[in-house]
Amino acid sequence: MSYDSLLFDVDGVLLGFHPNHPTIYRQAVVATFDAFDVSPSTADVDAFIAGAKIDDMRHVCDRLGVDFDEFWPKREANASRLQCGMMNRGERVPYDDCAVLSDLAAHHRVGVVSSNQHETVEYMLEQFEFAHLFETVYGRDPTVEGFGRTKPDTYYIEQALADLGVTGGLYVGDSACDVRAAHDAGLDSVFVRRSHREGYDLPEEPTYEVTSLTDLPNIPGVASEFSA
Repeated sequence: MSYDSLLFDVDGVLLGFHPNHPTIYRQAVVATFDAFDVSPSTADVDAFIAGAKIDDMRHVCDRLGVDFDEFWPKREANASRLQCGMMNRGERVPYDDCAVLSDLAAHHRVGVVSSNQHETVEYMLEQFEFAHLFETVYGRDPTVEGFGRTKPDTYYIEQALADLGVTGGLYVGDSACDVRAAHDAGLDSVFVRRSHREGYDLPEEPTYEVTSLTDLPNIPGVASEFSA
């Protein structure tokens, strides 16, 4: 068996987290409410952070008198702007083991599928000179529908597979939703257990687990391509 395609998540896989990385998303939410002259409570902001649900976010906006459909694209733009600023300042940089990507791209069809904003993902790939390595790139659309299609939904993974003209391969991620999305899309999964995932429990067993991207060529089916 050999894997004809490799798809990568971005945050926590290719791009390192800032020690205070959740703060940037809180800042984006607060900045967006500021544009509507609204001061949200801590609980209101919490509804927009990790594990956020569209119904809960919409409820907060309704209660605060803010049109959620107007709020959302502004929030996405603020989140992208703030994240790109972190990259510019060197506060978020790629992991050193991304050096293996050029070899992987030489032997496989590779792509990116991230739940982050598409604008942020494209900026990251250009900023760190990775764009030429990937044949297809998907982040989420800056719409409510785009947010609803993020992992573990398989929508963007399926789009990437269609672009590559393949039906199988590996998806490399660092979260439970990455593993679930991979399997639901018919892909094998690689879970990258970096330092920020120490002690992290996976409800679903990944096909492979590694601690570095440099371990990928040691995976059967990836290694066969390198020896070809």
